[in-house]
Amino acid sequence: MQKSPRTCCARLLVAAAAAATAVAGCSGNSGEDSASSNTLPVATHFEFDAANFVDPTTSTNPYHPLVPGTQWIRSGTTEVGSREVPHSVISTLTDVVRTIDGVTVVAMLDQSTDSGEISQVGFDWLALDKDGNVWILGGYTEDFEGGEFTNAEDAWLGAATGGDPGVLMPGVVEADTPRWFIGAVEEGDLGSLGEPVEVGITRCVAFGCFDNVIAIREGEYKAIDNEVKYYAPGVGVILNDPQLASLHQDSFELVNVVELTPEGLAEASQVVLDLEEHARIVVPDVYGSAPKSRRL
Repeated sequence: MQKSPRTCCARLLVAAAAAATAVAGCSGNSGEDSASSNTLPVATHFEFDAANFVDPTTSTNPYHPLVPGTQWIRSGTTEVGSREVPHSVISTLTDVVRTIDGVTVVAMLDQSTDSGEISQVGFDWLALDKDGNVWILGGYTEDFEGGEFTNAEDAWLGAATGGDPGVLMPGVVEADTPRWFIGAVEEGDLGSLGEPVEVGITRCVAFGCFDNVIAIREGEYKAIDNEVKYYAPGVGVILNDPQLASLHQDSFELVNVVELTPEGLAEASQVVLDLEEHARIVVPDVYGSAPKSRRL
């Protein structure tokens, strides 16, 4: 099952069985083969070692900044049914932290609207290792329709709940960087992958023009051609270009970056804490008995 990544941070498309993930002999193929072939693509599965992680808010990966209080505003379009409608995503790096699989993680909050109406709210738990790799170790997402909660998805807290953590943005990405494993939500699914398309390019969006941009294709294991995200140094995702496998054809670009006041950061962080409390009710098998998160 492919889930649409409605936010700037990867809402993991599916989960991965560890047995299906190759650890070596990586391929740098473009991804079209994996979208049309029954043969599982080969991908690097970064080694997970809790002792190799650092405080994520030290933010040593310029292509995926992890500075609490930073807020990214992106807008574009999405498809609802057969209609193209306005779509926006507000992403906020909060100061809410917890421990997952022995690693300190911080919450990235994503709030999506379609035609001005809230459609999805969720967060991803992000971590940082000594090599500058930004990992995704868990998350939770709620869908809305007509302003009302409809269902929860992508609820996981690392390997303890059957997930398989992976790398959202490697510390170094070059043109020949092999395809890598981004992560998986639950045991038995295949997870999602990333691979470079272009590096060192220039791209202009509403917020401005950027050099040394990296374009990364992301998608599920057997349909990697879902979207291409453009990452700018010091900023993060500036553009999302949907591909053939994209369910909702989400297209958005960066329109603003805001440094929140302490009050604004507290408000965004409280949204994460409130979501987590609701998760204890709707997905008790994942969040019900988990320790509560806290603010830094």
